[in-house]
Amino acid sequence: MDSEETAKILMIMASVYPNFKVDEAGLMNTIWHALLKDIDYKHASEALFKLLKVMKFPPTLADIIEKSKIEKLLSCERQEGKKIGLYRNGQVLDRNAGMLPTH
Repeated sequence: MDSEETAKILMIMASVYPNFKVDEAGLMNTIWHALLKDIDYKHASEALFKLLKVMKFPPTLADIIEKSKIEKLLSCERQEGKKIGLYRNGQVLDRNAGMLPTH
């Protein structure tokens, strides 16, 4: 994630949570970017929007990082499911779906 994308994350949070203040000097962006730079913006923004739907208070950096890792894993699972034909209607299907049990 680049510095501009980090600023977008901060602006979104400030627009959703009125008490979340982003400093004018940019120190917050510098710190957040240093900690988020290794995270893909796509996964971070997906994580942020999911967190915004369920959290009454602003998510912490740790919340966003943790959720981003989960989003990345889910994205990899979906891609892998597509590769082997186990992906339908937005969900990865059970590999054994429709198969007779083996006992």
